Amino acid sequence: MGENTDNWIAFWNEETIFTDADWRKNMEIFVRATSPIIKYNSDDIILDIGCGPGYLASSLKHRIKEIHCLETSERYLEICKKKFEQNQNVFLYKLDNENYTDLSFLGNRKFSVIICLSVIQYYKNISQVEKLIEQASRIARPGAKFLIADIQVSTGTFSDVCGILKTGLKEKFLREALLFLLRARTSRYHKIRSSQGLLILPLEKLNELIVKLHLDAQILHTQLTVNENRKHLLITF
Repeated sequence: MGENTDNWIAFWNEETIFTDADWRKNMEIFVRATSPIIKYNSDDIILDIGCGPGYLASSLKHRIKEIHCLETSERYLEICKKKFEQNQNVFLYKLDNENYTDLSFLGNRKFSVIICLSVIQYYKNISQVEKLIEQASRIARPGAKFLIADIQVSTGTFSDVCGILKTGLKEKFLREALLFLLRARTSRYHKIRSSQGLLILPLEKLNELIVKLHLDAQILHTQLTVNENRKHLLITF
């Protein structure tokens, strides 16, 4: 991405369209929905790829053994450093801005759960997703689960808006959802989305990915995030 400041990595290092309440609500929904699937427990060593300001770690740190948080944004990592300075089971790592799918720096560490939430939509192409899965397979315990969550499978912005608003109504945060959508439309986020786009992976592409990489995987249609129209890829290693 070079020195260009109109890109996703620069955006997340400088700005956000989420309030603290947004982050908390999003993670409340995600952890509640994934608990029956992942079955988080005290033996789990979790890898959070694209941790943002650390709300997954905040939600799970008392339920699991360790959580290792990866992020390109130095700003988010600084927030996490302050947030978790008293927690001995939360570990932070900086991802390379130019090679953010490279997980080799984790060495011989092995993880029972790997989560990549609302991240791959900002990748450049499906080849980067393939590399991420291959890298994850090298650091996964036998039987580990890798959840790539909140995958955009269509280009319909209107359907995304409807999906968020329906969840806002159901979860009783409709006003906050409306304000979030307004911020997204009027902030630099919209400008970068218009120029850079988001990575769309239709269901047929996800199925092709499963076959190509010989994955033990399933596409989850259950709602796991605020946007009810997003899909999720659950891989078992």
